Amino acid sequence: MNRKLSKGDEVLQRIVDLVVRTEATVEALEATASDGRWAMTAFSRYRLCELLEIAPYASNDGELADDPVALLEQAALAVEELDVPIEELSWRLALGDAVRTAAADIRMVRDARDV
Repeated sequence: MNRKLSKGDEVLQRIVDLVVRTEATVEALEATASDGRWAMTAFSRYRLCELLEIAPYASNDGELADDPVALLEQAALAVEELDVPIEELSWRLALGDAVRTAAADIRMVRDARDV
């Protein structure tokens, strides 16, 4: 992706904020899990961060009570709102796919213990 974050792009900034919160939440979950299962979400989360050109593995000093899947579902809806030039349409489609894939991976790992 050659697109840089523009400070005026509120929708893209909202997506970035949601992904950063997701990263911080999953990192906190991963730090407390002794079995390493959260590592299975690393690739899809990394791909998402790469498409947004943000640093993966964010940390957050505040309280993390967010549901990472719900955050990514909000991000997926916001991706649909993105207005991009035709030459960036493939990037937007890849971003939507990356958000949905990361959400599915996180849901799979989170729900694995419930079965």
